Amino acid sequence: MLIFLSLLRLYRRHPWLLLMSLCGLLLGSALVVAIDLLNQSARSNFLAARSQLAGEANYRLSAPPGALLDEALYVKLVRSLPGLEAMPQTRDWLKDEQGRSLQLLGMDLFNPGPLRSLFSQDAAQALPGLSLRPGEKALVQKGVWLANSEAERLGWRVGETRAFHRFNQGAAPLRLTLAGTFSPGALPMEQLIITDIGIAQELTGKRGRLDAILFKLTAPQVAAVQGLLPAPLWLVPISPVLDASQLGDALGLNLSALSLLAMAVGLFLVFNAMSFVQSVRRPQLAQLLMLGATPYRLLRLLALELLLIASVGTGLGILLGMVLAEALMGQVSQSLASLYGPNPIELLRLSPWVPLKAAAIGMGGALLAALPGWWQLLRQPPLTLRDSPPQPPGRTRWRRTAASGLLLLCGLCAVWPATGLIGALLMAAAWLLAMALWLPEGLRWLLGLLSRFANQGSHSWPLSLRLALAETRYHLNRTAIALMALQLAIAAAIGIGVMVSSFRTSVELWLGQRLVADLYVSPPARGPGERGWFAADELATIQALPELTQLSRRSTTLARVGEHAIEWVQMDLIPPMRRAYPLLAGHWPTGNDQVLASEPFTNHFAATVGERLSVETSSGPREVQISGIYRDYSSDKGQLLHEFEAGAAHSLALFTATPEALSQRLRALEPSASQVFAPAIRTAALKVFEQTFAVTELLKLLILGIAFIGIASSLMVLGLARAPEFRTLQSLGFTAARCRRLLILQGAGLGLLTALLALPVGYGLAWILIEMVNPRAFGWTLVFEPAPLHAATALLLAPLTSALAAWLAARKAI
Repeated sequence: MLIFLSLLRLYRRHPWLLLMSLCGLLLGSALVVAIDLLNQSARSNFLAARSQLAGEANYRLSAPPGALLDEALYVKLVRSLPGLEAMPQTRDWLKDEQGRSLQLLGMDLFNPGPLRSLFSQDAAQALPGLSLRPGEKALVQKGVWLANSEAERLGWRVGETRAFHRFNQGAAPLRLTLAGTFSPGALPMEQLIITDIGIAQELTGKRGRLDAILFKLTAPQVAAVQGLLPAPLWLVPISPVLDASQLGDALGLNLSALSLLAMAVGLFLVFNAMSFVQSVRRPQLAQLLMLGATPYRLLRLLALELLLIASVGTGLGILLGMVLAEALMGQVSQSLASLYGPNPIELLRLSPWVPLKAAAIGMGGALLAALPGWWQLLRQPPLTLRDSPPQPPGRTRWRRTAASGLLLLCGLCAVWPATGLIGALLMAAAWLLAMALWLPEGLRWLLGLLSRFANQGSHSWPLSLRLALAETRYHLNRTAIALMALQLAIAAAIGIGVMVSSFRTSVELWLGQRLVADLYVSPPARGPGERGWFAADELATIQALPELTQLSRRSTTLARVGEHAIEWVQMDLIPPMRRAYPLLAGHWPTGNDQVLASEPFTNHFAATVGERLSVETSSGPREVQISGIYRDYSSDKGQLLHEFEAGAAHSLALFTATPEALSQRLRALEPSASQVFAPAIRTAALKVFEQTFAVTELLKLLILGIAFIGIASSLMVLGLARAPEFRTLQSLGFTAARCRRLLILQGAGLGLLTALLALPVGYGLAWILIEMVNPRAFGWTLVFEPAPLHAATALLLAPLTSALAAWLAARKAI
């Protein structure tokens, strides 16, 4: 115990060293916890919301986008197939007076079918009353039910009536009465209001209509049900895993990438902080060995000390990460709401695996970082340990081998498309880590080159600069880990920033090409959740307007290629619309059996120009040939574009020399139709884009902040280790202020050189994200946008912040 207490005295003499060690663990763990909680909460909430609506069902029947199912179809299926386990659903999103989102689910309370597992056994047996308490009304007008925990969370008492508002609806608020509560089954049933399907249809204005029908089917039943469905309806399997698109595609991918990056930076800082403690403890360990302590005993005590520090740092980091995740959850929810409207991402779900993973990273990383170094030191003779300079080993051969292996992994993932998205993400991670491992060699080469220039003939540089170059190169092994973390953060910030800028530029160019019409008009909805269309007489009236010069009809319906759903788009391919769809390959259709395919379609289906496809459309099956490929960012499912043949037009693109006059004339003819000018569409689309990626910008800044804290701790220990050198310099005439300037110059130089070497790494990462990750994840390619502002910001901030960190270290050390 006395030896252990003597080891801890180091932190009494140098409390900042303990603080830096804890900061590395705390901030690294906090960012891992925060990003993982955001990712997992979003996925868990989406999955819970979907499971609440699906239960044990394995197939879903939904209407085409913008339409509803006729409940007569449900009656037909149930009567035609006795024993069919099916559940009709009507649903809608509501908001209470406090702005909290809840989903209204209308279901058959007398026969829950596949949804029976959502309720406890007692509640399921009590249907349709759903375990109402004795003496209370069984079914009240507009009566709804909540899970016990949800009613408690909302503070909603049985018999109480509350007002709710529907999303995107200007109608009067709905007044719902809580008829009872129930005990949930396998799922927590959060943010879900249950009611009878007839009540839900009345409340939402969907009388006689259904949003979906859920089935629990065997293989023979699937074929039987599909045979009774009219075109273009299909049974869709319900996957037990969450589709990436439900997370907001690019947003979810960015959060995943940032989570991996935060983990890497955190591990670098853990290694950095623990390595620094070794450099100042050598004399103390030598003294303990001389007094009779065995190396094994010291190693056990050092491991105990490490576990104690790692436990405190990681524990505080987990708490900080939870607070940070709670603060960022609103931004993530807003981004997803901008993309998909109402969403269930309002509750932060605290999974026990997230803090356990952070604890494993922090504590395991601390032990792996420090114990091999401690053992290497303790094996030295005490006098050697006391008198030799505390210069960490270079490990050059190990770093070169590891970097070469990681680059080989990058090459394999690049040339082997079968690795898919996982391979592309591995390629990005391997590239970052390989370049981080090569950083010390690159810095050593640059510093050697600068030293040769600095000492050339009569034009040699000032003594302070030459001394700073020599000292920086000599102590490079000590600062290597912190510089690796800094390069990792800068390169990731540049890479992700360039990718986002390229994405934005691509979307801007695409919108500029696509929005060629002067006015876009959509008819009013035919009913709640049901897309509107223009009747023949309405279309004829619009076509006869004198202000109109050209018109293009457009309709989008659901189709199927094999087992995959796609979008079947029909459009009048007039010359202005052809200019809106510049082809990446092929030519425009010349026959009725030819179509254009979107870029995501060709990537997902590995289709090429000239290939023939069997497509199941709303008008029946047909054989088509791909004549050309066009760029598209509106759907990652894939589209097939065909000349408008027949059917309802869901929107119109109008061309005119007097847009305002045409808009006024249309407003008089069709007051309920939606009119949008092209600039308004572009502004709204870019606003959604900015909201989607706002959270990634904040997380990039946090990661950069952690890396710069690592630099500060490196320079602090470097200043402490060089205290004898500074005393020697002061005896030779250097003032304390000049010694401080020397350390500040070293810090600024290291920051600038690291940023310079991070530039090609960052642009290499951007190339991987643009050319590998995006095509494999979403099927589209992006226009590469260099975005020099990101590089200029890194070159400016890196030396400034490193100089600031060196100034703080110089004040402490000199």
